[in-house]
Amino acid sequence: MGLASQSKPIPNAGGVINFILDADLQTIDEVVVVGYGTQKKVNLTGAVTSIKPAEIQGRTTTNVVSAIQGLVPGVTIINRPGEEPSVNFRGRGNLGKSEPLYVIDGIIVDASSFGSLDPSSIDNISFLKDAASASIYGSRAAYGVVLVTTRQGTAGKVQVNYNGLIGANMISYMSDFVDSWQYAELRNEAAINSGKKAIYTEEEIGWFRDGSKPDLYANSNWMELAHDKAALTTQHSVNFSGGTDKVNFFAVIGYLHNEKNLRNRADNRYNININVNAAATDWLTLRASAKFIHNNYGVNGGTPDLGQMLVTPMTLVNKHSNGMWGSVMAGQSSGTIAKDNPMMAYELNNWTRNMTSYGVYEGGFDITPIKNLVITGQGAFNTHNYQGKNYTGTREAIPSFLNPEEVVWGGTNTNRMNMDWRTYRWETYNARARYSFDKNIHSFSVMVGTSYEKYKFEKLTASRGGFPTDNMTDMSGGASSGAEYKNGSESYKYSMFSYFGRVNYSIMDRYLFEANMRADASSRFHKDHRWGYFPSASLGWRISEEAFMENTKSWLNSLKLRFTYGKLGNINNVGYYDYFANYGDGGYYPFDGTPGQSLAEMKPANSKLGWEKVTMYNAGLDFDFFNGKLAGTVEYYTKKTNDILLAYPVPSEVGIHPDYNPSQNLGKVKNSGVEFNLQHNNRIGDWSYSIGGNFSYNKNEVLDLSSGKDIIQDAGGHGVAKYIIRKGEAIGSFYGLRSDGLYTQQEIDNGQYYTYGGTKPNAGDIKYLPAREGVNYGDEITNDDRVIIGSNVPKYTYGVNLMVAWKGFELNVYGQGVRGAQVAFEVYQVHPFFHGNDNPRKYHLGRWTEENPNPKAIYPRIYEASDSHTTYNRAFNSDYSLFNANYFRLKTITLAYSLPRNLISNAGFSNVRFYLTGENLLTARGDKKMKDFDPETAGGVVQTLGNKTVAFGVNLSF
Repeated sequence: MGLASQSKPIPNAGGVINFILDADLQTIDEVVVVGYGTQKKVNLTGAVTSIKPAEIQGRTTTNVVSAIQGLVPGVTIINRPGEEPSVNFRGRGNLGKSEPLYVIDGIIVDASSFGSLDPSSIDNISFLKDAASASIYGSRAAYGVVLVTTRQGTAGKVQVNYNGLIGANMISYMSDFVDSWQYAELRNEAAINSGKKAIYTEEEIGWFRDGSKPDLYANSNWMELAHDKAALTTQHSVNFSGGTDKVNFFAVIGYLHNEKNLRNRADNRYNININVNAAATDWLTLRASAKFIHNNYGVNGGTPDLGQMLVTPMTLVNKHSNGMWGSVMAGQSSGTIAKDNPMMAYELNNWTRNMTSYGVYEGGFDITPIKNLVITGQGAFNTHNYQGKNYTGTREAIPSFLNPEEVVWGGTNTNRMNMDWRTYRWETYNARARYSFDKNIHSFSVMVGTSYEKYKFEKLTASRGGFPTDNMTDMSGGASSGAEYKNGSESYKYSMFSYFGRVNYSIMDRYLFEANMRADASSRFHKDHRWGYFPSASLGWRISEEAFMENTKSWLNSLKLRFTYGKLGNINNVGYYDYFANYGDGGYYPFDGTPGQSLAEMKPANSKLGWEKVTMYNAGLDFDFFNGKLAGTVEYYTKKTNDILLAYPVPSEVGIHPDYNPSQNLGKVKNSGVEFNLQHNNRIGDWSYSIGGNFSYNKNEVLDLSSGKDIIQDAGGHGVAKYIIRKGEAIGSFYGLRSDGLYTQQEIDNGQYYTYGGTKPNAGDIKYLPAREGVNYGDEITNDDRVIIGSNVPKYTYGVNLMVAWKGFELNVYGQGVRGAQVAFEVYQVHPFFHGNDNPRKYHLGRWTEENPNPKAIYPRIYEASDSHTTYNRAFNSDYSLFNANYFRLKTITLAYSLPRNLISNAGFSNVRFYLTGENLLTARGDKKMKDFDPETAGGVVQTLGNKTVAFGVNLSF
């Protein structure tokens, strides 16, 4: 089973015939994990994609979600540096979060628990992408379901497997600063463009260039000084499996250590997973499992801030030749700048200890009272504990290098310890029964069940200042009253009760039907709106099994057509008590001369809140040619989200703070798209290979907003909006001024320009375009001229894979990419001298100048920070601050060699495999302007850098 048949002629002279059987790529009997059960892949009617553990094992990424990026059509994973990977099924379906549901061995968990799994413990990952496959999970399945089953033991002798790797993390993209003499030249240029005198003399620029006066005229590249070129990463896991016909077990112990290129930072993760199954009798099977994950993130000392590296001028000396911290910038003492030296952070007495533990403990049974009837019970206890503690120490004074008796900055006695402890407990109980039978050409099964869960969250925070020394690690050493003494807490809970069921029916394993139904009641809604009902139905037709397809058997193995329809729900974008009025601290008021604390309504109640609903249609075609040599899937879907849950902004006159906008059901969003997956496998002599790819396209559109008004988001501290939610447009749309390059001197001389903010542009300034009718040259461009200028959500995602094997050698290459997305940068990430002294980067060397009067230059003319033309060119809502986020990335390349079995069997090994692997080694990017950013970054100001990794690993089995 699982191997393809082969035939060879018998030699005339007799003798031995050698067969090497390949895996049967047709996989007719392949089983796919679905909600509360499994199904044969050929009988599947929903849109389900499965990932096998071999596809993600041996990867150097520390997060399982990152490892699946690009493998599944229709599932967009964005792996932004410094953030947890975000997962999106078939487009953004609402105006808030649209994250999938994660289920491990039947137990609902959060994204962090799933991402922290040890890959060697995974047996299968299934992605339920349409309503027919996901509606069995009802109210949490609106934006897809990720199902994980972990490995189970098998009867036989104990088997031991070790997987380990050690490698180096390197920075994929780092801000590429100009050198200090270029900095000085650009500062001079900005001053002259603003009508001022040059700041640096040619002699000073020469000292920057030749480095002859390092204590006075420095070239401090903060990025290079602060980051190590390589940082250690290592992963190890050992798993054991075995047992008898009655009892079997599987256990894995894993460890991960991952250091950061920004020194003093490291992650440590410990994984334990144990699964035990016991056949107590012929009719009773018991099982139990325990999964424990402990993450430990530590910072031993201070670490520099990336934003500060952009802001602190490279002309500041890092350290003087006498060992003192730098106090001189361009030959002059500067305490104001010296105190922000990023490298000083490494010598502070700061520290951070963040520990997170996840535990999932499950027990269950299967009873078979009669043939074909299985009754299942399951209970699980899911825990999460987070303990965060950090300390910010005092900072020493900085003496002047030019006059050692003088202090240019007096240091600070401010110190503070913060503590944040959080915990949740999540209990889940479910019971279900499944009955199935086959009679003649009919096959029928029905499953019914019920579940109950309750969740409780608690949080405690504390903060103390005024510690007498930086050597204290206990909160009690700080202030016991006053402004330096702070406490806080938070708690909430919810519960949910559900019924669910599924019916499967097939005729001749050719005509397939499935129906699902789930009813959920949530404590987050008022009792009159508590229940939500989520049905689905699907049809499948195995065309290849029809009599009229008989002549195609020689080349067509499987052809199946599928149609699905269903409704799903979502609740994640409202609070736990939004149908009540929420109250908070209203301040103190005098009562008979005595101040008394008051309560104030913070968030108004909405007792009519109800479920966010998603309706989805899906049509799919599965095909398999030439005995598995060519196989694939094509899907088309539409997904409409109604009654979207959102805290909707209200007019400021109402007196409600934006943080407490009332939750409402409003708006409609539509996603539609296509998915395509194709795989070719073959063997030629001693060579075997596999090549494939997947492609997805999604169109997102806001169909309706209840108020009819645009929702403008993320004004930030600069007063100009970045995003807009507008009927007829996509979620994630950038809202701003469109431009047409830069003004030429001739256009300015001819009066062919528009003003903005009261400023008449110069040659080399951005040419903003009006969107209003009737705007003439000389008129003012205003915020009413803003339009949709791009989107941060890709329209196209794709992945490609290649495997070539020969006599124990194996090469695996995998790539992934996106198209149709932009990223927006702000303030000193994109503009030089934003605060007056901020560092330019190589990107800014492509600016407009009188010597380079290119109207398509990648950056406009530069000015002093205080110049009105600077304000003009730095309009935060212009497409000049947008960059192409398209990319294709070589995610993984692995070269492996497995030792021949006859060499290792005598030593007791069944497998010995060595491999060399690289992660994110090469990126082809769509952006041709600012080349020093990771295309997956979130934009704004980059605070974390991405990584590429090279590692050596080994797999041992015995």
